[in-house]
Amino acid sequence: MSNIKLIATDLDGTFLNENSSISDYNKKIFKSLMNEGIEIILSTGRPFNGMKRYKDMIENDNYSIVFNGAIIADTNGNFIYNKVIDSDISKSILNLYKKYDVYLHVYSGERYIVSEPDFYYERYIEREKITDTIIGLDNINNFEFSKMVFIGDRDELEKLQNDIRNNFNVHTSFSHTNFLEVLASGINKGTALEWLCNKKGISREEIIAFGDNYNDIEMIEYAGIGVAVGNAEESVKKSADYVCLTNYEDGVGRFLKDYLGI
Repeated sequence: MSNIKLIATDLDGTFLNENSSISDYNKKIFKSLMNEGIEIILSTGRPFNGMKRYKDMIENDNYSIVFNGAIIADTNGNFIYNKVIDSDISKSILNLYKKYDVYLHVYSGERYIVSEPDFYYERYIEREKITDTIIGLDNINNFEFSKMVFIGDRDELEKLQNDIRNNFNVHTSFSHTNFLEVLASGINKGTALEWLCNKKGISREEIIAFGDNYNDIEMIEYAGIGVAVGNAEESVKKSADYVCLTNYEDGVGRFLKDYLGI
């Protein structure tokens, strides 16, 4: 299987299909890879408890990159790497965002706090069966956030992004047309993958990474083989070495079958 030792993949819009599930085909390919000793790293903007069921579906007991690279968790959800936004910056962004017509979700360790219930929140907690959420930003007592997510119309979010970039030293990216995500400066899926692979003694030339959205670009660029799925944003495709089939055509699994000769 060439010199590849590790596969890193985004979940939503990439490894998961249009039903937010892992297809039988992709499960089969990934189990075959793990049987050959190739490591699998799921890399997502989700919190650990929002991605765990996917890790369990493919019986993967490896580390996971969550919160877009702010945290790396072991198979039991313990954090081995945790990069938070400076609390003073978080407080200032909280004051700034009030000028905009957007919702805000923040993650502080295992705490998930939303400004108020919105469509995406309601759909997410129903689909993922998540119950430990907190409503109301006045319930925040620790401002060292792993991630801040602003939800709203794209035009409004782009204005907010420019405002944040002009005033604060943080990392911002879109993970969805309506999701603007904020992390600590210099933190992204690529830096988390680099840290983890250094720990494992795996070089970037031994990695294949898959993604579909702006928050995947650094990870795709870090990997020796960066792959964008067919439904990816155009700028993600331009950052990739290859473009495979879409997420609803089992693009990840079919690329790996052909490239690695499974």
